[in-house]
Amino acid sequence: MHPPVLVIANRNAAGGRAGRILPALEEALRSAGLEYSIEHTRAPGHARELALRAREGPSPILVVGGDGTIHEVATGLLAGTSPDRAGPTLPPLAVLSVGTGNDFSRMLRSPRGIPAVVRAIKEGTARPFEVGFARWDGGVSHFVNLAGIGIDAEVLKRRAAFTALRGLPQYLAALGSALVRYRPVRVRTLSSGPGDGAVRVEGEVLLAAVTVGPSIGGGFFLSPRARPDDGLLDFFLAENLGILHVVHYLPGILRGTLDNAPGMHRRQITQLEILQMEGKPFAFELDGELMPQETSTLDVQVQPGALRILESPAGDRV
Repeated sequence: MHPPVLVIANRNAAGGRAGRILPALEEALRSAGLEYSIEHTRAPGHARELALRAREGPSPILVVGGDGTIHEVATGLLAGTSPDRAGPTLPPLAVLSVGTGNDFSRMLRSPRGIPAVVRAIKEGTARPFEVGFARWDGGVSHFVNLAGIGIDAEVLKRRAAFTALRGLPQYLAALGSALVRYRPVRVRTLSSGPGDGAVRVEGEVLLAAVTVGPSIGGGFFLSPRARPDDGLLDFFLAENLGILHVVHYLPGILRGTLDNAPGMHRRQITQLEILQMEGKPFAFELDGELMPQETSTLDVQVQPGALRILESPAGDRV
């Protein structure tokens, strides 16, 4: 007998669209013969609390919401763990992406939509996903797709002015606003990858981002070949490029076809250290959320196979 499904739903995701599709989801779960219960998130951080309470139970967890809700559920499940400290065997996750950016869903091999996610729960298999583990001045957290500094943090400060847009158009509008006023940060990065030594880059950077998957910002393909099950993170660094260079390279980044451009660096890593060099802390973000405190150091490590994500049977995969 299939264990009951715990649905953690953010009804406000995507301007309330998540709440509007819940009746159809419930009907699909009932039609598939699946028992379920629904917990609705009430405030920021609540999804993390719900996942923390549920992580040692047998029930698979279905997350209904955007990348922020997925981040909260993952951090609740992984609380107290690290690359050096394993936790309990976690229940598998299924994801019905209903958000603004939906970058996490670009890592899935399953078709999108309610029928596909119900089939994944009932008949699918659990695929191991790595996550990132970040340490900074006075804090630690996991992330399921992105840790970034530079222009991306500035974009997050400005997205509130473009709430009429969603996904990639919203990101691009905020990016245009941020580029006009942004002042690059001067940092030292030291990254370690498989089969080679540490690589050091020092100077002013426009963006330094570590990702699990290929895209950020609702479809901005920084690392198009990134995979969530290869045991590695993908590091993208752009030096202090001028606005004209950014505009020139932007179409190639959006299509995921830009390789070896001057001033841009990509490599697969297991660990990264970012250190400020100007005597002042820098802003940073995790999974599209600007962290409330700035930091003088940011250390990132991969935590392989930390999550198990339910995906459709092999014949249904995209």
